Amino acid sequence: MSESRAEGAVAGQWNVLRAGGGGGDGLEVPSLALAASTDAGRIRLAVGPNGEARLLVPLARDDRPHPMEPGPALRISVSTLMHKGRALRFLDVMCLSNELEAVFGDVVDEILARIAAGAGVSEATSKTIEDFRALLVPQSHRELERSQVAGLVAELIVLNRLLDLSPSAWRTWRGPMGDRHDFRVRDKSLEVKASLRAGVSIVTINGLKQLEPPSNGSLQLLHVVLEAVDGGLLTVSALGGKALSQADDSSGLRELLLSVGCSDIHDQRWNRHAFRLERELLYSVSGDFPRIAPSCFADGDVPAGIVDATYQVDLGFAEDCIRSPAEFEDLLREFTT
Repeated sequence: MSESRAEGAVAGQWNVLRAGGGGGDGLEVPSLALAASTDAGRIRLAVGPNGEARLLVPLARDDRPHPMEPGPALRISVSTLMHKGRALRFLDVMCLSNELEAVFGDVVDEILARIAAGAGVSEATSKTIEDFRALLVPQSHRELERSQVAGLVAELIVLNRLLDLSPSAWRTWRGPMGDRHDFRVRDKSLEVKASLRAGVSIVTINGLKQLEPPSNGSLQLLHVVLEAVDGGLLTVSALGGKALSQADDSSGLRELLLSVGCSDIHDQRWNRHAFRLERELLYSVSGDFPRIAPSCFADGDVPAGIVDATYQVDLGFAEDCIRSPAEFEDLLREFTT
């Protein structure tokens, strides 16, 4: 393994990736290969679907990282990415807070240093995060926002419907793995947006590529309207428990839940809010759907100097894109065949 400190500070290199630099050397996501490596290959910097700073540490086939408690500022998962026709596994560490990116750069430097000194991937990562926890999680016991809980509930509603059709359908839940869309299979994607009040038609879009369909594929957006009610049947505990009981690999699904910050589906913080389903509408994200995406610009190129954007869409202007409940059922079946 190479001496990682030769890399110097890594923080600035994420901006290179956000600006379109770094080809990934055949990896399916843009990345910058570092000189540091593990026995399974070179360690890489990458960015998440919304430009989040990201570290990809290659894992050997038999390497099974032990569960880690990431906290609200980090997402830790095991991701499988294609590289020149081969599937490679990575320990995928992503910083979810722009304000903490400089600290995350120091975390990456320390992880690289420990790996270079001979520590295993899990040991280097877990010990470094523990050392930096006070900086990465300034409020370690802060309450989760109701909207954050509702977002997970909405995705679990969809996940359970897919699992009703196939016990392996949990693998289509790609958002926790860093995909720009919540669910994806082959060339079809589904993005799920939750609102907490009936009549609200405005949803927040996180990133220029979130409403960009897969290449030569299709993208649908499901708008789920939830109402918070005491004793509601839709909770993280209930939905998560059902999903884990139906999945053909509950440990794999637990890793995905951990990646969204839910290490325990029965955690009181994730279950302070309960909901009932008020309404759901499926939209086809096609030419008439209001959005900002690379394909909306000439030649598919975002104007120079624009790195990313978060914006809001009023779905009231997308009524021509609404699909029927029968078409939603057809879509679910397509995700499980």
